[in-house]
Amino acid sequence: MPVLFVVLLIAVASYLLGFPVAKILTRLGALDQPNARSSHLQPVVRGGGMAMAGGAFLLVFCGFPLPWGVTSVMLSAALGIGVVSFCDDIKSVGASIRFGCHSAAAIAALVALHFSGLGLGLGSSGIPLPVMALLWLLGFLWMVGYTNAFNFMDGINGLAAGQAIMTGFGMALLGSLAGGQWPVVSSQWSAVSSPILWSLAIASAALGFLPHNFPQARMFMGDVGSAPLGFCLAMLTLWLAMEAGIWLLIPLALLHANFVLDTGITLVRRILRGERWYDAHREHFYQRLIRSGKSHPFVTGLEMALQLVVLGLTVLYLHASNPGRAGLAALVVLIWLAFFGYCEDSFRRSNFQQKLKC
Repeated sequence: MPVLFVVLLIAVASYLLGFPVAKILTRLGALDQPNARSSHLQPVVRGGGMAMAGGAFLLVFCGFPLPWGVTSVMLSAALGIGVVSFCDDIKSVGASIRFGCHSAAAIAALVALHFSGLGLGLGSSGIPLPVMALLWLLGFLWMVGYTNAFNFMDGINGLAAGQAIMTGFGMALLGSLAGGQWPVVSSQWSAVSSPILWSLAIASAALGFLPHNFPQARMFMGDVGSAPLGFCLAMLTLWLAMEAGIWLLIPLALLHANFVLDTGITLVRRILRGERWYDAHREHFYQRLIRSGKSHPFVTGLEMALQLVVLGLTVLYLHASNPGRAGLAALVVLIWLAFFGYCEDSFRRSNFQQKLKC
């Protein structure tokens, strides 16, 4: 089956599923009511991520021989996170329950990837036990951390969906170039690896959902969408790196740098201020830019434009020498730090002007 056809099929299915999902959620009362932390003024249906999940799941029926061990664990773990997150969308669920679910999903994913025979040194006989334990710990922290980071960054129209589109297609592109494949222009799935297929499926499903959420939000993906989405992207990052080579982990991670850096810097800043870091807030850099008076389309569009530049730099990374790769990685970090500086400056200027008016 042609790759482009399946990509379009998943996107169209995700878009069409959004309409019945919105009606069902409205009847269930799953509405996001505006509050002091909100970036919207009217109640909006929350939980549209279920439409994305339904679209991406169509990949299972496309006749491709997926490795069902790893695939079933990824889908089951994402489903478990989705169920807990949906309950949180309807009625708040305790942080300990959410963390326990995310932790169980991450451990299951690491075990599945280990026993898939791909390696990464997890459990290899030639690696000292302390190093082995460190690898497992880093893998666990990456998946749990990014699952939550993606959830935290789903705060304005189109940002999380746009990130899923850009990183999903970007991960597929990097994995393809590393393996000498071009899946998007290939006529068949036969030679395309499973993590590349799932990256394409997730990006396509997010593309189908985007019109419901951007530029005007008729529906939010909710925790039921953002948390499983973050988990799957985190797991696919490891899966691709284990399959193509551990060296690919750095350019793949650079595709997620904006969400990781924004979440990490904001968390550290809140801790240093003595604030309760686990409380809900509007202190992420993208939120501060919104609070400075910029529109949702402007902020999301700017982040996606920068992400496109980052994708180009990660492609260059594949063909650069070691010193060049270090420079490109540093440039990606500098791009996002410059963006955060712009957000902070805009926010402070806006506050200063408001004080002058008073």
